Amino acid sequence: MNFLVRGDTHGRFTWIDQLSNYIPQETSIIILGDAGFNFYLNKSDNKLKHWVNQRGYTLYCLRGNHEARPTQIRDIEYRWDEDVNNYIYIEPKFQNIRYLVDGYVYKFGQYRCLCIGGAYSVDKWYRLARVGYTEETNNPKKTGWFPNEQLTYDEMSSIKQSIYNIKVDFVFTHTCPLSFQPTDLFLGFVDQSQVDNTMERWMESIKDSFKWDVWCFGHYHADRIERPHVEQYFNDIEELDVIYERWKKYDETGELDWWLNKSPNFYMR
Repeated sequence: MNFLVRGDTHGRFTWIDQLSNYIPQETSIIILGDAGFNFYLNKSDNKLKHWVNQRGYTLYCLRGNHEARPTQIRDIEYRWDEDVNNYIYIEPKFQNIRYLVDGYVYKFGQYRCLCIGGAYSVDKWYRLARVGYTEETNNPKKTGWFPNEQLTYDEMSSIKQSIYNIKVDFVFTHTCPLSFQPTDLFLGFVDQSQVDNTMERWMESIKDSFKWDVWCFGHYHADRIERPHVEQYFNDIEELDVIYERWKKYDETGELDWWLNKSPNFYMR
């Protein structure tokens, strides 16, 4: 089985038909949040799921911020997935679309991978105001803002305890630790003092409490290497083997392929 990873798709999946080098039944794709399957919460979502499900690839979706939690989806089941050696959420009629559980460690091929979804939406107030809603009157079907987009304090506490001192090959998250944030990509019209960085600060507090080799995240809509062993994904699609070997080589030689896009903060520690 080939395991690929990419960033946010926001309901756009035309790229999936361009994966001509991969046999659908032998390929799984990890999406690092905001896949866009559970955004409208109506028949439009099911139409998209049906189209993607028919493509034959198995998708493992991390939870983003612009989508409902899997537990809120009608007919969702919590089921053991022997392909990744842990439980996932799945809708029986869409067998190829699977949702990862926050804080669980999955076995993608030969790699142990910790998965944590969720983030704060910097466009929260815009989404509410444009249709005349407030936090108290919010209707996600109208606004596209989901009040439980971030992990709760109880969830963060539970995950922190469960991962203490473990060893994983990859960490897959939607957002990232505070020190990894691509600050040069922040939107200029957003007042950063009003942005809730609870999850980023929490990730910062736990990132050194367990051992990991490569950290991959989405959310910020760019494809580049942020720090040694830390990569951001959006449209690029890569095999886990390629990513892992890249950093193994880097540890041995101190070199990366010249064409790889690096963050201006790459050399910061």
